[in-house]
Amino acid sequence: MITPSVAPTFVAPAPRPAPRPRIIPPDGGRTVAAFGDTLVFKLGDAETGGALTLGFATTPPGGGPPPHRHLDEDELFILVSGREEYLVDGAWTAVEPGSVVYVPRGAVHTFRNVGDTPSQKWTLTTSGGFDRFFTACGEVFADAAASQSAPDMGRILGLFAEHRLELMA
Repeated sequence: MITPSVAPTFVAPAPRPAPRPRIIPPDGGRTVAAFGDTLVFKLGDAETGGALTLGFATTPPGGGPPPHRHLDEDELFILVSGREEYLVDGAWTAVEPGSVVYVPRGAVHTFRNVGDTPSQKWTLTTSGGFDRFFTACGEVFADAAASQSAPDMGRILGLFAEHRLELMA
């Protein structure tokens, strides 16, 4: 007797709405604070159909994220003001305003503000979705500030895993 096989059913993801042209004024965007940085997202996952995330970041003196890597996004930084150093490929490099730092997906990286004033930079990630990750982390940091406690690292690590970022030791 031959038993008919049951083929798995593929369910395509719901189509995203097509992005439309946008003009974002200088004071436009969504502001989110996390990891000591403040990012103003000018364009995010929803506005670009998942193509990219564009933000303007301010980092306080001594600030910067822990070393990490993005498994799904390339990242680009354009330093506008301040003094920063970037760790890419295991080496720290001083970066001056006007410099561009490109970090392909999978590369371990971080940056730090080595100046005595806040640094400012444009950040671009491709594909989109980094805004969703950073916004969710911002909620964890806001909860910690409201309760006057440390951020819940379990939630932060869960968000890293959910958004396919890896925090390095």
